[in-house]
Amino acid sequence: MSKPRYYFNEGNTKADLDFTNLGFDYFPCPYRFEAIYEYGVWRARGLVENNQLELPEGSQCVHYGQQLFEGMKANTGKDGNVYAFRPYENAKRMAEGARYLQGAAVPEELFVLGIEEAIAANLPFVPPYGSGAAMYMRPFWMGIDDNIGVKPARKYLYRVFVCPVGPYFKGGFGKDVGQQFMVGAYDRAAPLGTGHIKAGGNYASSFKPGCEAKAAGFAEALYLDPTNRRYIEEIGAANFLGFKGDTLITPDSHTVLPSITRDSLMFLAHKMFDWPTECRKIPLEELAELDAAACCGTAAVITWIKRIVDGTQEWTFEFDERWQKLYDTLIGIQNGDLEDPFHWRHEIPT
Repeated sequence: MSKPRYYFNEGNTKADLDFTNLGFDYFPCPYRFEAIYEYGVWRARGLVENNQLELPEGSQCVHYGQQLFEGMKANTGKDGNVYAFRPYENAKRMAEGARYLQGAAVPEELFVLGIEEAIAANLPFVPPYGSGAAMYMRPFWMGIDDNIGVKPARKYLYRVFVCPVGPYFKGGFGKDVGQQFMVGAYDRAAPLGTGHIKAGGNYASSFKPGCEAKAAGFAEALYLDPTNRRYIEEIGAANFLGFKGDTLITPDSHTVLPSITRDSLMFLAHKMFDWPTECRKIPLEELAELDAAACCGTAAVITWIKRIVDGTQEWTFEFDERWQKLYDTLIGIQNGDLEDPFHWRHEIPT
């Protein structure tokens, strides 16, 4: 069964946008996908054009933070097809978060249907191959009951909106675009709290340290573990990576979000390049022993770190060609420049 037509123009015309110079900003594409959980079942409402939400004023997402979101990207491949990257992993992560927040998990097939429909309906806004831009996808989930008691909702909203984006950090990735970070004075998540799920409240707590870091001239704040304030956790909304000799290391912590980008990079390092990898606690003082440092995530992919400052202490790093190798390989798999031996690309039916 073929997809319905949403646009009536000659050929596969793209929207009149300067895709090569996009920032990482919200852009309201025409369509978004929506589904509702009510009376014990999920039902797909399908595509809607209104980018405004109308919620009961007693909604748990508003008062008690019963809310989750995912960040994903789709790329136009070298072959002209559009591909999402490992969407079932995002579906699993959102479902695990929903269960932790005592809500109704979005079924995997509904989650993936949502991103497929949202991308297909906004096809002219998907950046073309070679532009350096991508289609960012924001699936989110919220408890939307009329309620005043502190309890989980009985009704939930699942929505996916998309927008074309450029690099997260200005200048993108490259040996001349290292970033500087400041060790923050605040905790991002509680020791046994919600750091391991992608709950919106985790990000609200990062506003103050992030703003303080930017006011001091840094790109973002680096977070230490909330128990001992000794071990590296995350950098802004990104995961930390480092090379110690030949070994690629990353923090192991319950309060660190299990990143799909980080998992993919660690997997590539081990399986494709035969580099040793370790997921373990990394004390801040061990920065002095690292040969290179970086952060990674859906938005930035990889950003190499040239300087970290903690009061009077600081650590500096040179660009390492291994970051380039990881970046090129992951991007190459995502956009079809390279083979996909791990079946990570998910073709969007258009």
